[in-house]
Amino acid sequence: MFLLNSFQQISLFDKVHNMPKYLQNMLYNSWAHIFQEIIFPEINENRFEVLYSDKPSRPNSPVNVIIGALFLKEIFQLTDEQLLGSIFFDDRFQYALRLTSEERPPVSFNTFTNFRNRVYAYYNLTGIDLIQQEVESLSRLIAEHLNIDGQKVRMDSFMVSSSCKNLSRIELVYTVNYQFIKMLDQLSTELIPEECKSYLEKGHKNETIYRTKDSESETKLEFLLKQAGELYNSGLEAGKKVTETEEFKTLKRMLGEQTKDDDNFNIVEPKESENIASDSLQNPSDPDATYRFKYGSNIGYTANVVEIFDENGSIITNYDLKPNIYSDEHFSSDIIEILSDIYDDPTINDSEENTALIQIFVDGAYYSFELAKKALSLGIILIPGELTGRKPAEDKMSYASFKIDEQEKVITECANEKEPVKSEFNEDTDTYTAKFNKEDCHDCPHKKSCRVKEQVKYNSIRFSEQQYATAKLREEMETKEYIKLTSQRAGVEGIPSVFRRVYNVDNMPIRGLVRSKIWFGIKVMASNVKKLFKSVKLAGI
Repeated sequence: MFLLNSFQQISLFDKVHNMPKYLQNMLYNSWAHIFQEIIFPEINENRFEVLYSDKPSRPNSPVNVIIGALFLKEIFQLTDEQLLGSIFFDDRFQYALRLTSEERPPVSFNTFTNFRNRVYAYYNLTGIDLIQQEVESLSRLIAEHLNIDGQKVRMDSFMVSSSCKNLSRIELVYTVNYQFIKMLDQLSTELIPEECKSYLEKGHKNETIYRTKDSESETKLEFLLKQAGELYNSGLEAGKKVTETEEFKTLKRMLGEQTKDDDNFNIVEPKESENIASDSLQNPSDPDATYRFKYGSNIGYTANVVEIFDENGSIITNYDLKPNIYSDEHFSSDIIEILSDIYDDPTINDSEENTALIQIFVDGAYYSFELAKKALSLGIILIPGELTGRKPAEDKMSYASFKIDEQEKVITECANEKEPVKSEFNEDTDTYTAKFNKEDCHDCPHKKSCRVKEQVKYNSIRFSEQQYATAKLREEMETKEYIKLTSQRAGVEGIPSVFRRVYNVDNMPIRGLVRSKIWFGIKVMASNVKKLFKSVKLAGI
């Protein structure tokens, strides 16, 4: 049963009041005071009411104590056991969580694990990440305390490795087979095909995998996949008690991804390695992890962080974690929608100052013409530091050399300041066209590099709105003003290193996308709270 925390008020008999004055001053000038004054009271317990039964039962441990403790766990890089010890024996932790008036902290060894499991289950059931909602809400609160207005935004993404082992194809097929056989053995040994019972013998794995000669590897893979096909058929014959298990679903997925026969698996033939998709199963212990090669191979996920910043500091206000095949362009599209919703919300944006365009500083992978056009319509401007794709031909004139009337949507002049005989814009294809007198082109000094093509009656030019806008942007990117503007993105590029070195993001002790995202979100909050600690101390508070 859900109850709000009634342990938040510090009583007159609180042990802090009985401390010597110098110890009180030490506590009031510590991180604990900042946390209990700014962060703890703003944790929204009601958000997590959905995790608990509405029937009369034993009340929950205080949600704001649990959430606050999980933030402190990441700030100080503690295990659950170390966190519990700190809450029981460290006055600063008790003070930060407003527990100094209590005889005994209302948490136990299983409190944090049970709470995380509730959050995982709710995410899997609804697709709603309560931790992300809470972290992003508190992060905006921190931004307000630091007087960061949110008009400047920068993004970066980085790979987050899964803690699962990188398996060879032989190891993968063997592991899936073994787990399925182990499950069958628990149901009934009779369900295991006779030729597959040797999987249960001691030393079978080493004999099959690690003592296989390189020259035999292809034959061994075919043999293991044939056994997988036999196990699949055995599962079908056993019915729902087998086919509804996770082990059977994993076996079916592996066969579909590793073999050419995706339908009934009667004839099992391995796919060529280059034909196996990057989103195929990498390890059954982490079925969500995908494969990507970017600056080196990676099995796991991609984190995207969105940071607002100005001269007062920077705070990560939004984040996401996706399979590592999720592109930066997709992240860019997602955040444009999110930011437009946030700044359209009158409860968040009630200031006239926020009517200006939001600037998002990105690298080239986040940018596309269509995204930039969509963003601008929502009051957001994408500012890329570079552009991806094919560079323009050096021997050809830039499309930006032509002058365009943006209101009338027509070409008004060529590079030689000649007006076209006729010009129009095709709304269906978003294309400009213009026709010029042949005499105007005859002695033109730009004739060799000009993109105008000779026709029978007139010379003509045709290019898309995207080609023109990209050419204009490339010209602008060469200016000192633009280079200085985009240099503001540099600050976000240090975040991946911080999360790897300080928060050990590549070695999270969990697996799976949902669990990894929730742990990552708490690390984001830890990073923001540490910035709050530093900034408040610098401000002399």
